[in-house]
Amino acid sequence: MKGPLFDKHGMPVLFLASGIHSMEILALEHAHKPGTRKEKLKPGEHISSNSEARFRALVESARAIPWELDLSTWRFTYVGPQAENLLGYPQQDWYEEGFWLKYMHPEDREWAQRACEGAADRLEDHDFEYRMYAKDGRLLWIRDSVNVILEADKPAMLRGFMFDITVHKQKEAALGLSQQRLIESQQIAQLGHWDWDVVSGELYWSDEHYRICRLEPGQITPSYEAFLDFVHPDDQEEWKNAVARAMSGGNYNMDHRIILADGEVRYTHGQGQVQFNDAGTPIRMMGTIQDITERKHLENALNTIVGYCPSVELAEYYRACVTSLVHVYNTHYAFIGLLSGDSQERITTQAVWANGEFVDNFEYELEGTPCADVLDMKKELIPKDAAKLYPEDTLLADMGVESYFGAPMTSVSGVRLGLISVFDTKPMEITSWTEPVLGIFAQRIASYIEHKRADEKIKASEKELRNIFRDMQDTYYRTDSEGSIIRVSGSIKQILGYEVDELLGTKISDLYSEPGAQLELVEHLDKGNGSVQNFDAALKHKDSSIVWVSTNAHYYGDGEDNISGVEGMIRNISQDREAELQMQKMSRALEQSADMTMITDVNGIVEYINPAFECITGYSRDEVIGYPPVKLKSGVQGAAFYQKLWDTILSGEVFRDVFVNRKKDGSLYYEDKAITPIRNAQGCITHFVATGHDITRRMENEERLSFMAHHDALTELPNRTLFMNRLKQCLAHARRYSKRAAVLFIDLDRFKNINDTLGHDIGDQMLTQLADRLGKSIHQDDTVARLGGDEFAVLLNEFETEQDVSQLAQMILLGLEKPFDVGGRELFMTASIGISLFPGDGEDSGTLLKNADIAMYKAKDLGKNNYKFYSADMSARAFQRLTMENSLRRALEREEFRLFYQPQINIETGKITGVEALIRWQHPDLGLVPPNDFIPLLEETGLITQVGYWVIHTACTQMQIWHEAGFPELMMSVNISGRQFHTRDFVEKIEALVSESRVPPEKVEMEITESILMEHQQSTIVALEALGKMGFRIAIDDFGTGYSSLSYLRRFRIDTLKVDQSFIRDVIGNPDDAAITSAIIAMAQSLKLKVVAEGVETEQQLTFLKEHNCRYMQGYLFSQPLPVDELTQLLMAQQGKLEND
Repeated sequence: MKGPLFDKHGMPVLFLASGIHSMEILALEHAHKPGTRKEKLKPGEHISSNSEARFRALVESARAIPWELDLSTWRFTYVGPQAENLLGYPQQDWYEEGFWLKYMHPEDREWAQRACEGAADRLEDHDFEYRMYAKDGRLLWIRDSVNVILEADKPAMLRGFMFDITVHKQKEAALGLSQQRLIESQQIAQLGHWDWDVVSGELYWSDEHYRICRLEPGQITPSYEAFLDFVHPDDQEEWKNAVARAMSGGNYNMDHRIILADGEVRYTHGQGQVQFNDAGTPIRMMGTIQDITERKHLENALNTIVGYCPSVELAEYYRACVTSLVHVYNTHYAFIGLLSGDSQERITTQAVWANGEFVDNFEYELEGTPCADVLDMKKELIPKDAAKLYPEDTLLADMGVESYFGAPMTSVSGVRLGLISVFDTKPMEITSWTEPVLGIFAQRIASYIEHKRADEKIKASEKELRNIFRDMQDTYYRTDSEGSIIRVSGSIKQILGYEVDELLGTKISDLYSEPGAQLELVEHLDKGNGSVQNFDAALKHKDSSIVWVSTNAHYYGDGEDNISGVEGMIRNISQDREAELQMQKMSRALEQSADMTMITDVNGIVEYINPAFECITGYSRDEVIGYPPVKLKSGVQGAAFYQKLWDTILSGEVFRDVFVNRKKDGSLYYEDKAITPIRNAQGCITHFVATGHDITRRMENEERLSFMAHHDALTELPNRTLFMNRLKQCLAHARRYSKRAAVLFIDLDRFKNINDTLGHDIGDQMLTQLADRLGKSIHQDDTVARLGGDEFAVLLNEFETEQDVSQLAQMILLGLEKPFDVGGRELFMTASIGISLFPGDGEDSGTLLKNADIAMYKAKDLGKNNYKFYSADMSARAFQRLTMENSLRRALEREEFRLFYQPQINIETGKITGVEALIRWQHPDLGLVPPNDFIPLLEETGLITQVGYWVIHTACTQMQIWHEAGFPELMMSVNISGRQFHTRDFVEKIEALVSESRVPPEKVEMEITESILMEHQQSTIVALEALGKMGFRIAIDDFGTGYSSLSYLRRFRIDTLKVDQSFIRDVIGNPDDAAITSAIIAMAQSLKLKVVAEGVETEQQLTFLKEHNCRYMQGYLFSQPLPVDELTQLLMAQQGKLEND
């Protein structure tokens, strides 16, 4: 009976593990084994009474249960007193018939008795393990060590010891579970391990190591040479060197490739360490191997799109990018497509990969395809059921497409260029890098397209410039340092009549009609730092006539600051000189023109108006000249309009627009006006000329046409076009600020009967009255529209609860109960209303209107004169909400709420200076419920106040624990709801809770939103003052999403501004959010307020905030919200690091 569980005497070593004394073992040995293991008693044989008593005392003091059992009756004849201690049953109970099997686990009864009987029949001593129930209900594992006692050479009795091995079994189970979890985690991470006995050459591979090599565990005998055969030939030398370096005391840590049996190449990462003996000889090397093929494909793809620069055509670049897309996403299909010409509805592919090869490009319609949604400037990630989601795209169904990923390509200015897409006949997994990498591909390809197009435009411009220079009338010339002409363009013949060859070598001074003109030009060059603009002079034509020219010239040198001569352009201005003679004619023309003309100086003071101006405006010259024309302003066009006007004309550009001005009699008029800057010979703006004509009648007609295009002709309500535009604007606003919106689709019940019986005139009058009633039912910011016929729609821009929407629907129906007085008749009308809500019932305008329409028909099915919310199952939805509410009401007493804490970091020191307490709900059935799913319900039910005080008490209690643990400077931030803040005894309760936790108030920061400040402002000021005097700090949470005004910041006692994460998220790519964020930081610093940036997730955001002097931050870049034990470890780790530093 020797083995791993027994000592050299054959006794179970479990005694030692259980802490049994060696004397107990000796007693058991002697009592259990007086002679041989199969004991044979002779008649009359006995042990002396003293010895028997002594050994019995020793046996009964052991922690195992000694026993004897009569095989003829299967009843215990002796049981040690330990039985009651170990199993809880009194000794006398053990002597009852069937006791052993009665308390044995049902699954063990049959085989245990059968095993004992069989061993006894074979005269074999035996050990076995089974389970028994203790008296208190515990299930214990028992190990029984049994001897067979013979009488007359036949088995008569069993004798043995029962050992409680429950703890050992539990440890075995825990070890097995731990090993299983390790295996599973290695499979998930594709991480294998190995162990190499360097001396013997024996090598062990884990099962995952085999799987990485596409082998079944044990399929080959691992060895150094066997693994070297897997290593890619190009990597073998480097791998052998890495192993050799490790054997010499270096590190083994490298990436290399392996080739599988089917020829597939995979990337792996290996790392390991070597053990050395006392002599410094390596004796053992062990480590891990991980399959990193997907990561390598991703890295190679990013390197491709960043570094690839084709030298010939875009087509080569497109193909390289598509190939990378296929490798990265492991898909069978990928393409790059550009919008077809000026069309926004068709795509032309540039490179298409299908089933392992490139195929011909093609053109297709966007409507009804996922590509259309991609081009609406959003990424489309559909891991499965793509063909079902887009039934109109028959190509998806024909190809059996299951998954689709796409991203838009846009120019820097936001112009849509096209898209990239990968798709497959199998589902594709969405990982953390799926969307950003797709975006990088799209952005890089778009940038390259713009670069190539810009190159083409530059080349075209250069060609055009060469053609212009060749054909232009201006003449280029160059002289040497002596003033002799050494180069001149061919256009000189059109100016002076000379051929080029006739002028080369001629002194340029000989061409001036005035001898001193050349010297005057040089003087201007010297005064103008070597250049001159618009120098006018007279030259001699070949036919002796005078030609007036304007010269732009400059010195040119030899590269060493030595002047080599003069070069410039000559323009014939003879006609300009002639034009001066025409000015008098033009002046007369202005006086007689029917268009208004006004001339002002550079400061806008009127110097001239023509008669047409006086006639149209009613102002005389004396009332206008000498004054700025401000009296013409109507106030319709604001300051921005006039700022743009001045910016344009002061930059030298012509400003054209339609002005809404006011005449002397007060009436408005529209003027189509152009304001042109006038420059003098030196290029300086000296005057502005405004010319315009009265277009009042035309504008009134256009406004009427525009109104008719966007409004219903009968009711003058917005039509479907205008309604959909407003709905899109509303949804954009709702997405940005996390608001809700509602669409009510209204259809009149049995309106057709009125038209059919009373005529369309009566029906039209009724619709007009109905439109008036609907308009009075909504707020000014909401919209009511007639979609057509007897269909109307209402857009509710914002609402708090669905009850608000229900009340509006009820009010509309109630408004229809009053009879309509039409043509002397009292007519009654009812309506059915369908309601869809954003975002729950749809993300876009079309879907919301469609779902509201569906809900309207369901309302009609209920009997008309009713309303219904769009829902797949109203009863299920209501039951779910009721269940959630009931669970919330009991969550606090069941202690289901948890607090997580997110660190706030001082980036200058890297130290955690505070934490924000964040509530989580650990639902017994649903698991960890997201805050957005239950906090709004807490607000609606009023439970938020009670839960809020629990949060404060729990957070402050934990804060005191941290303070006592050695973190006395740590701050605690707690969010306060509006309902809680405005309770009558809020300040008193806060003071009591914090006082109870013994946390100093100055270490507690109350976070409230901007909207809380603006409600009940006077009581808010009082509460904040009281909290401030007690020492509490006040923070404005999500700053920038509400009122964000300096005025209220000065009025309230505030210590901290927390910049909302919606601005931080887009601070790199959105100039508006960057400007807002920097302005908030600067404003807070000017008010000496602390600034905390929320939601910091990237290094780019961190850099931006550092550059704008934001010292405090929190976000996933530093840490996600953590449970208390993990945050405690983080604090301790930081403290240890600081002490080491």
